[in-house]
Amino acid sequence: MNNSLENYVEELIQIDSIEKYDAFIDKCVQSLYDEYELDVIQNVKNIGKYLKSPFSDKATKESMLKSKENLLFYLRKLLLKKQNVSQQYDNYFLENYLNHFYLFLEALKEIEPDKRASLKLENLQKIKIENEYDLQHLLYAILKLIYIDIRKEVVDDSGLSAMRSDFFIPSINASIEAKCTRDSMNYRKLKEEIEADIVHYNTDFIYFYIYDKVKLIKDREVFKTYFNRRFDDKEVRVIILQPISM
Repeated sequence: MNNSLENYVEELIQIDSIEKYDAFIDKCVQSLYDEYELDVIQNVKNIGKYLKSPFSDKATKESMLKSKENLLFYLRKLLLKKQNVSQQYDNYFLENYLNHFYLFLEALKEIEPDKRASLKLENLQKIKIENEYDLQHLLYAILKLIYIDIRKEVVDDSGLSAMRSDFFIPSINASIEAKCTRDSMNYRKLKEEIEADIVHYNTDFIYFYIYDKVKLIKDREVFKTYFNRRFDDKEVRVIILQPISM
């Protein structure tokens, strides 16, 4: 429906006659019944009304043009609201995929292939995440299936300095940063890196996938609560995977 609404906005902009405007209102109202509540449809009808003067065609057209501008404003606001809801919905799924990335790793490394397969479990078990580049490679491979427009190592000039995000998904305006902890890193350094990235990235949604290999993060819930919120106009989410050693 978003595309239809966009088309109606563009069509309304071009209308300059009373006859075309009246026809447009009827067509627009009918299309809205498929997706919107009755209060929205009634708003369109009410906002679209104009005064018809029996004495002056000019006055009638001026009233129509004023109603047209008010209706344009309302439809654009409606469209923006729908787009925001859609974006939130898309980013909910991205967060869900990242939260379950470990299932892909488990299936890849722990489930033995069919005996007829050329892939052998001992070879798959050699795949290890030793650093951020290993993590980036695996994340990109799985996310590419879902987001075909995903791009690697995108440079973003925020005006403060040029920053390179690991991944950028234009269709949902989201950045993803992969982090792998190491022995030479401390907890404070990890927090400072994330805080600096939040400041410099310009996307609406910023995700940090942390493979906490050396278990710097002692309380994952406290860490996530601190970062999983809105910073200015940016929605931030942190996903933490700590490997289990038995």
